[in-house]
Amino acid sequence: MSGEILDIGCGTRKVDPSAVGMDRAAAPGVDVVWDLDQYPWPLAADRFSRIHMSHVIEHVADAMRAMSEVHRVAAPGASVFIATPHFSSHNSYVDPTHVRHLAAQSFDYFSGKNFPSFVGAPFRFEIVSLEVTFGGNLILDSLGRALSRLSLRWYERHAAWILPAQEIRCELRAVK
Repeated sequence: MSGEILDIGCGTRKVDPSAVGMDRAAAPGVDVVWDLDQYPWPLAADRFSRIHMSHVIEHVADAMRAMSEVHRVAAPGASVFIATPHFSSHNSYVDPTHVRHLAAQSFDYFSGKNFPSFVGAPFRFEIVSLEVTFGGNLILDSLGRALSRLSLRWYERHAAWILPAQEIRCELRAVK
């Protein structure tokens, strides 16, 4: 899919030089200086075909409102990439600016497929891919990786605190 790219929380390194970089602090590469906790964001609806959020969602005060804005600015069918520390990662807890800890299954909420009797978010994304990553310990990380690939649900419920993951990487598609 071609079109404009939005890099939310880009800092000094945008995912693509042509991307529109949005961050709360002015820095080289930041095109839109904006506090993500202020709504609505100063971006046009249905504008971006690709949205990148690396290590952002765990910092916003209201993840549902932020994801609603992501959905609003995403073009129909837009690809949305999100990376965040896994709840079992020490990285999820060492940064005092993190306001939430997420599981891979947290992303089911945006698809409406999380609970049989609950519809989830009022906006919809389709989960294209979802994985947890691990650090560098060959034996323990290999075991965690294998368990998470067999059943991510089982891994998160029973093994995550024994074999901690490092990061969640999720690609969503905007459904409009």
